[in-house]
Amino acid sequence: MAEVAKKVDRRIQRTRELLRQALMSLIVERGYEAITIQDITERANVARTTFYLHFRDKDDLLFQTMRDVYEEIAARVDEHYAHLLQQGIPDQADASDFQHIADFAEFYKIMLSERGSAAFLVRVRSYLAEMIQKQVIAPIMPPSGTPNLPPDLVGYLIAGMQIAAYYWWLQRDMQPSAQIMAQWVQDYCVRGVLWALAPQEPPKP
Repeated sequence: MAEVAKKVDRRIQRTRELLRQALMSLIVERGYEAITIQDITERANVARTTFYLHFRDKDDLLFQTMRDVYEEIAARVDEHYAHLLQQGIPDQADASDFQHIADFAEFYKIMLSERGSAAFLVRVRSYLAEMIQKQVIAPIMPPSGTPNLPPDLVGYLIAGMQIAAYYWWLQRDMQPSAQIMAQWVQDYCVRGVLWALAPQEPPKP
């Protein structure tokens, strides 16, 4: 029975992966709103009835795909910072999210444009805010006292800034590097607007 269950699980995973790949390739070709479920199932070579065994509609497919991806990125970020803390260099930013954007640049250029989905932006922003709240804000919250801003608002501010940074970077053909962008974003979050706009210190001789 266990072997049968493993085969079923692998088949389910394979079907879901085919549907995800079909969706992302079609978005690059046509834009999100122009795609139908029929388009997705034909590209994936999966029966329409099978699609509905896994997802309610194309929005559900898109959002579950993104959630799975971002959870994988979040796990890598946790490992990255845990390792840096052990090495005593906690200020070095993790670039996993920017590298992911680079790997799927054409997809994100569509989804962050007028050919994308407003619902996608709302859901991604909400998910990022939730993740930031758990991974970044909660660990540094003081044990007592009331912060100057509500922590959930801070989460949404950072999430919105991250999405804006991805858009800015894509518009500039992903220059500078993913690592530099990640460091800029982290430094901005920690140091704020006044630091960002202050003149750069001249390089040390």
